[in-house]
Amino acid sequence: MARPESIEGGCLCGAIRFKVTFPQEEDWPPQGNGVCQCTMCRKHGGSVLPQNVAFPRSNVSPPLEANATYKKYQSSTHCSRGFCSTCGSALTFDEHGSNTIEINIGAFDEEVLCGRRDEANAWEDGYGRHVPRVGGVGKELCYPKYHIYVENAIPGVTDDFPGPKYLLGREGGKAFTEKPPERK
Repeated sequence: MARPESIEGGCLCGAIRFKVTFPQEEDWPPQGNGVCQCTMCRKHGGSVLPQNVAFPRSNVSPPLEANATYKKYQSSTHCSRGFCSTCGSALTFDEHGSNTIEINIGAFDEEVLCGRRDEANAWEDGYGRHVPRVGGVGKELCYPKYHIYVENAIPGVTDDFPGPKYLLGREGGKAFTEKPPERK
């Protein structure tokens, strides 16, 4: 897939919409993309494998804080979780003082992740109506570059994904690639 100029997303109800632009070649594909298995990320995203991708704040417009329904919950002393106060969509992880903001990948539009629906080439069979997709940058955008807080990995479910893993976070942690050790 070609490098996009921008991608768009928003919350479930549509009250919050945003665009992420890629003004420099090194902005694509995003490198700050990780799956987190800490309890806070799981609770905020409602998923056992919540995934965020980091972007420079200057690449996101309008600034999420400019939207009246965008609210933050301070989940620890150094970070907040952003969400829509109307529909409850989990949107961001925001580390205080950082020049980047992490956006939950599920907040990006269907066309961004899966591609545009090609209704003209749809077909039906015994399974139902199939609509092919054109474009989309889901593979480039969604492939995690690392896995953090694998201390909370669920044996047999989330403990054997490929890529660098961090036991308790990237800051000061040493990455490993094998399966986390079994609990004793």
